Amino acid sequence: MLIVLPVAPWPARHNGISIRYYPLIEALAARHDIDLYVHSEARSRTPDDPLLGSLRKVTVREKNMRPPAFTDRIATLAEAYSPFGTPYRFARYHSQLVLRDLSEFIGGQRYDTLLWVMYEYRHLLRRLKPQLRGTRTVYDSIDSPYLHHLREARPGGVRGAWWTFDLWKTRRWENRLHGGVDAAAYISAPDAAASADGAHAPPEVIPNGIYLAGEPPPSAALPITTTLGFLGNMAYGPNIAGALRLYSDVFTPLKREFTDLRLAIIGRAPVESIRALSGTDVEVTGTVESIWPHIANVGIFVYPMTEGAGLQNKILEAMHAGKPVVTTEICLNSVGAREGEEILVGRSTEELRAHTRRLLRDPDYADAIGRRGKAYVDRTFQMTQVVQRFERFLIGTDVADEPDQRG
Repeated sequence: MLIVLPVAPWPARHNGISIRYYPLIEALAARHDIDLYVHSEARSRTPDDPLLGSLRKVTVREKNMRPPAFTDRIATLAEAYSPFGTPYRFARYHSQLVLRDLSEFIGGQRYDTLLWVMYEYRHLLRRLKPQLRGTRTVYDSIDSPYLHHLREARPGGVRGAWWTFDLWKTRRWENRLHGGVDAAAYISAPDAAASADGAHAPPEVIPNGIYLAGEPPPSAALPITTTLGFLGNMAYGPNIAGALRLYSDVFTPLKREFTDLRLAIIGRAPVESIRALSGTDVEVTGTVESIWPHIANVGIFVYPMTEGAGLQNKILEAMHAGKPVVTTEICLNSVGAREGEEILVGRSTEELRAHTRRLLRDPDYADAIGRRGKAYVDRTFQMTQVVQRFERFLIGTDVADEPDQRG
């Protein structure tokens, strides 16, 4: 198999790509020969990670930060501003250099399957077709770029007009990404539905699994504490907005009713606005060696998300630890749990506070929501089942009972 990623999949919990692909590649490498090509961000230093030892071949290319040639600049900008080209936010310079590098990486190697995740350079696939004859080509968008764009706040004035134009263009562009491949996948049903246009086969929905990285969380919910929690990458815009809303609209008002209430914001790379919340009753952890001890110390997780797309891994992990979760409709649609039974949903600030207040006042109710949520997540997002499903999707057959298939 050849796997093409836009960023490196290590360490296992570094970002959305690594959360999805570290455990997948780890499992696939036990049954298949894997060649991995990464066209990375500036963080391209190859770590001492056991995953690399399981790969047949790996190349990590640092993103090219050199000024583009004049002709490259003109061609890319024309594409970005054209109604029929790549949206401005996804247009990239140096396409020809990436194409040449990929061609050299492939060389004369024949592959059974190509998994392409690098959607900014998705147009290069048709140029690589002559080198990939007989290869099953699979595209994984993970999240829907159109859905991300749709859920952003629309700016006013002229910028708003451009935003609307680019939204329309993003929808057209994402629909076209499904053409010329044998199969496509998304991480959640809302993402897949946002991209469907009827012209191509419906994309497969393949979620992430719960990856414990050798350190399991509590097997059942601990006694409910008076600590609210938020878990996620705290350099990611939707998470920043969600955590700030949790602090101002839920934690601060409820603190007047529950004087011993505390807030824990768990996640790497907190920006200044998040670090500024740290104080006597608010913990901002920054990067931690393991999330699970911090999750264990939280009684209720609250995710008042107003933007974003994809599957909310932070919610799955909290539910897996047996913690009751309060969130918004955006997250409910991607997680798919039963509202009021396995997860609580607030469609307004008042509802978010009311759900959180009830959980704080009624530990038995909170424990019941947490246990039902854990049972749902463990049943639906079990890593072994997710990996097997992804493998069958990649090679186009049922491999559950097949022997090792290297080659």
